[in-house]
Amino acid sequence: MSKKIKITEAGISDFFKSFFRAKADGKEKAWIGSLEDKSPELANIWKDFDELIAKNMADRKKIMQKYGGESQHLANYLKTIKK
Repeated sequence: MSKKIKITEAGISDFFKSFFRAKADGKEKAWIGSLEDKSPELANIWKDFDELIAKNMADRKKIMQKYGGESQHLANYLKTIKK
């Protein structure tokens, strides 16, 4: 059974900063994995959020390609997160 975690406004901000730093370094899976020990429910929320970000990026790439926009940067990024 997981522990209850008290979250403050500053704590939420720190959580997002920490997540996006890990994501920028390509270590978001490990970051989410570290949450699983403390709170599997919270880890699942962050997994869903991470998947939503990846889906959004893929959708943006399709739209950019459809309208002739430069999408190589997105394509390169998407290759790194599909590991």
